[in-house]
Amino acid sequence: MRMNTFGHLASLVTVAALAAVAGCSNSTAPSRPSGEIQLTADQVSALDSAVQVAADSNPSNPDLVALRDSAFGVLAAGVKAKQLDVTTDLTSAPLYFVGIHRSYTITGGSSFSTWTVVGFDDPSHLSILVDLGGFAQGGATPPDSASGPIGGSGVGNARFFQLGAAGMLTAWIVDSGTERFVSDSTPGSACPGFTPIPNVTCTVETMHVRFDVSAAGGTNGAGARHATVTTDVDVPTMRLNYRL
Repeated sequence: MRMNTFGHLASLVTVAALAAVAGCSNSTAPSRPSGEIQLTADQVSALDSAVQVAADSNPSNPDLVALRDSAFGVLAAGVKAKQLDVTTDLTSAPLYFVGIHRSYTITGGSSFSTWTVVGFDDPSHLSILVDLGGFAQGGATPPDSASGPIGGSGVGNARFFQLGAAGMLTAWIVDSGTERFVSDSTPGSACPGFTPIPNVTCTVETMHVRFDVSAAGGTNGAGARHATVTTDVDVPTMRLNYRL
């Protein structure tokens, strides 16, 4: 897991080595209806291998390893990915999203929460990632929501990634827009595949997400990109409750 700009642990990932789509510029939305998918063991293995190739080829970008570590924790915990209708010029392919919500209760101190959501295209041959992150400080009880502008109080950051052949990477750091993360206050059922960790419990929840984020440009001379969901949408999420 990585430490983001606001000092919170966050992010998830899945990446792959496939054809680049850097020339894509028209805003599009997925043509297939929304639905949830449970990744197979073969798909998870393919993601793992692809991420390692990308990370090895781009050692100066630690986000890949950090996102991979978090994402595989979510997938191993049995959380499904859900297709969302996203308006974006990153790809014309459907995008599937999963989330992770970390809730920290600190003995004798303040609490805080972090949220990360990642979207990806074909789970067997991934090439596109949308990475969203949020942070909120609380009092005795960890907060259940965060919203605001990119770089503002209560919201972390967002990034886009495009993976090409042989680990080629194009990355965009989002520099404008807004994000909103809201978690159900009542935890759901226990994560079916979670490996126990001292002082940490895992439950499956629904995160309600909205975003409109843009990057002015990316690496390798890539132009501007954006991703937008105009109304609150539900994202399957792994909730980790920490007591420190």
